[in-house]
Amino acid sequence: MISSHTRRPKKEEADVALLRNLRLRWHSTPLTFRLVTVTTSLITVGLVLAGASMLGILQSHLVGQVDHELISTAQRQLASFSPSLEVKTNPELPSHYYVRMQFGVDKKRTIITPATREQFGEPQPGQLLTFNQLSSSQMTQPITVPSSKIGVSWRAVAVPIYRDSAPVGVATVALPLAGVSQTIYRTSLYLFFSSLLIVMAGAGAAYYLVRRSLRPLREIESVAGKIAAGDMTQRVENEPPSTEIGSLSQSLNQMLTHLEDSFSARAASEKKMHQFVSDASHELRTPLAAIRGYGELYRMGGVPSEGVSDVMGRIESEASRMSELVEDLLKLARLDEGRKLKLEDVDLVQLLEHASADLKALDRKRATSIVSLTSPDRPGEVWAHVDRNQISQVLTNLVGNVTRYTPVGSPVEFAVGTRGGMAILEVRDHGPGIAKAERANVFKRFYRSDTSRTRNTGGSGLGLAIVSAIAKAHEGSAELRTTEGGGLTVRLYLPTR
Repeated sequence: MISSHTRRPKKEEADVALLRNLRLRWHSTPLTFRLVTVTTSLITVGLVLAGASMLGILQSHLVGQVDHELISTAQRQLASFSPSLEVKTNPELPSHYYVRMQFGVDKKRTIITPATREQFGEPQPGQLLTFNQLSSSQMTQPITVPSSKIGVSWRAVAVPIYRDSAPVGVATVALPLAGVSQTIYRTSLYLFFSSLLIVMAGAGAAYYLVRRSLRPLREIESVAGKIAAGDMTQRVENEPPSTEIGSLSQSLNQMLTHLEDSFSARAASEKKMHQFVSDASHELRTPLAAIRGYGELYRMGGVPSEGVSDVMGRIESEASRMSELVEDLLKLARLDEGRKLKLEDVDLVQLLEHASADLKALDRKRATSIVSLTSPDRPGEVWAHVDRNQISQVLTNLVGNVTRYTPVGSPVEFAVGTRGGMAILEVRDHGPGIAKAERANVFKRFYRSDTSRTRNTGGSGLGLAIVSAIAKAHEGSAELRTTEGGGLTVRLYLPTR
């Protein structure tokens, strides 16, 4: 036998499971349906409470009017009583009134028209004052009593009858409440249908407003779907930022912009990497092919003894070229990684003196000079907050370009100065220069000018790319200018602090 203590927990668990299921179903319904349902329910509850309050007030007012009329009529009826205690009919009594007068225990008289009795029946005033309950000061308050006819109520009041200041009888006066009931019924119907119209109109307005308010969310959903399909240019229509939807759309658009920028940067980086790998492979293919060709030629005995030295020299030259290319690639890779620079205060004039000495060692016929950008005198100290080794690498690359692409013995000027809070460093040559149409591309990796920068010069096409990358790593820049009198000037902007 299962005890009640066992059944009760199971019933409670079933109730909890039912509530959980209803909650899940409610939260799984569309937000529009939930908002409209809640709004309509609140309107309905408000109208029901307002209607019930109004009907209660109206009924109380109408019954109060009936009570006032009953008491006034009862008091008027006292004047129709004869001193001999005989009941007389009052011809002025309204037709729907019921009057019962009692003198003594057995002497009673009831006044009611046949039509009233037929329509409303007779009241059953069992709770009213009777002759046996009389005292010198009693008078009952109006009360509602049932009728002999089902569905009808009466409002009745009992008034003591006095003679020589002594109560001698009781007069009971009653009126049917059919008029009050009919008024309440008609008012209830009016309130019901008007409330129904208001609820329907409110539900329609709530549905329209909710749909209109949630339209930006549907647009966000549509935009999200298009973005998921790969269209990163989609944006949500901006709403006023003072609204919740406006704030959401603004934040979402900012996020989408960052995502698009990130994807664009990633795509550009991948494209750049693919191009870089392709260019590197292409650059390495030539020296590798040369080394392989000379090696096979030597292995097959196709090189005469007197030509072995020349072949070995060519192999060594191509190997050096490959080594230089790999070193440049490693430098660019380190710069792309964003490795932290070893920044310190460096005198650029001292670095230019070293670069000038290196250039003189490579070409003793060249005339070199160090000039100031701000005065005709030789510059003193010009300090910059840079990585010494990186800037030395820049000057090494620029000196290498000068020896590689300009005529032997042509003069070179190194210029330095400060302007606008930046240190400026220039290397000016007087060679063939680079056409303005090509200058936008010279800082790209593996780029060579068709006229002067060919593989025959031995360059890897990465020198100026490394120069630009180092300048950007210092939050500076590099640019090309035309040297006065002809030639090319490479200018670098570097931070002083």
